[in-house]
Amino acid sequence: MLIDKRVAFLTSVVFSLTLLAPAQQYTVTDLGTFPDGSVSQGQAINVVGQVAGYARFSIFNAHGFFWTQSTGLVDLGSIPPKTNFSVAEAINSLGDVVGYSDYNSRTQYSHGVLWRRSKGKFVDLGTLPGGTESQANGINDLGQITGFSNGSGHNMHAVLWGKNGGIQDLGALSGGYSQGIAINVSGEVVGFSMTQDGRSHGFLWNKSTGLRALPYLSPSDTSAAANAVNNLGQIVGGSGNIAVLWQNSENHSVESLGTLPGAGWSSAFAISDVGQVVGWSGFAAFIWTKQTGIVDLNTLIPSNSGWFLSLPLSINALGQITGQGTVNGQQHGFLLTPTAK
Repeated sequence: MLIDKRVAFLTSVVFSLTLLAPAQQYTVTDLGTFPDGSVSQGQAINVVGQVAGYARFSIFNAHGFFWTQSTGLVDLGSIPPKTNFSVAEAINSLGDVVGYSDYNSRTQYSHGVLWRRSKGKFVDLGTLPGGTESQANGINDLGQITGFSNGSGHNMHAVLWGKNGGIQDLGALSGGYSQGIAINVSGEVVGFSMTQDGRSHGFLWNKSTGLRALPYLSPSDTSAAANAVNNLGQIVGGSGNIAVLWQNSENHSVESLGTLPGAGWSSAFAISDVGQVVGWSGFAAFIWTKQTGIVDLNTLIPSNSGWFLSLPLSINALGQITGQGTVNGQQHGFLLTPTAK
């Protein structure tokens, strides 16, 4: 029932967004910081505008947070003791959050963790057999989680934690290293994998095909990463020094999203279910759509806002964006909300 409602909702959003003028403007909300802290970053936003990320305390330690307009920053805590470091990386539509937390302050090893806010539970996700470290980077509305873990006798591999527990090794290209970065509602995982020849490739994993490399933008490229996948199967990331979009097609054809004027390089971090892409180019935040191409987000906020937007890390189907920028000389998490036309 949840998925049916979500699909119906997204269909209505797609229709409404096609009516928007090309140069959508935004308001900026400061997500704030923890008491006596000066740094925060929005990592992910869900379809109802809830944000997950991390913020530092005065002692430079950091914890993952959950944010809403009504609650502000809520400290998600860490694997005990509370002095351990934690970061929230992703959030689903139920408000469940995943990330990682140190579990040994002496060695600074970390485990992937799940803050199951819908049930009031905190879960240490553990590692592959024989492993010492893991990290959770993405969660879908079915409760499936992706990230990476080491294990007995091998480097870090992309993994999938099932909704009922258990961890699956997704492997790596040519026996190398891999990380799962994002997962969609179909259980498709994207990320990157290093091969033994030193190249890195964006990858797509699903049940039917396993883990396979995505094509480079240029035959001369030697590095690529897939950073996000939407529920339509579109994938974004970078190839060489350019932000790219891999279409949901049999061969996952790849196209350049370009760069901001004078920047020379770019990378894409997120794509919404209506095809809006955010990333950075020349250290400035951008938004890309098929209609407008690449646009500097700093030109779409009030000129007197005091903000410089650099890292837009997530965008939802309503066009809300979260990430990190600079305001009053400090690095704070932000929420961008499209203004009514």
